[in-house]
Amino acid sequence: MYPYNKNTQLYNTTLEIKEKAKEENQGAQMATLAEDRRLLEILSLSQQESADLAERYATLMADPEMAPSVNVLKAMYLDELKHINQLKEAYFLITDEADSSTPKGNAPETSGQELLEDTLLLEIDNGDFYRTLYLTMPTQELRDIFYEISSDKMSHSNALGYLFAKYFAG
Repeated sequence: MYPYNKNTQLYNTTLEIKEKAKEENQGAQMATLAEDRRLLEILSLSQQESADLAERYATLMADPEMAPSVNVLKAMYLDELKHINQLKEAYFLITDEADSSTPKGNAPETSGQELLEDTLLLEIDNGDFYRTLYLTMPTQELRDIFYEISSDKMSHSNALGYLFAKYFAG
């Protein structure tokens, strides 16, 4: 038997102990998050915001002036529906309870250029908001959810900036 085999066994045992401690720490952090009513309210409001943005994209897709870009708008619309489900998943990961609410989007009060501009500004703000949430999450699963949403929001901002320049600038 080679002498380094003993060291390998010790190393593996140490790793197992560290992983177990990490899992226990994450469990305690998740319990703390589950008690944070403000965070749970933020998740609920975020679902509503995504539903409202989906309605905005549906309105923009119906605008005849935006017809050449309907595929871009549809992709963002579908992203917002995905975000609602991801936020429900985050709620479940935090509380171990399913979120049965179904947010309904509110129809936007504006249309055309004003709607596109307002939506652009909302998406920019939302990107910052989700990046902040991402940075505060204690587990990789939650960070992955909020990182993906934040990345989508930044992509939406870029696409909306392009559409605004294409249709309304100049």
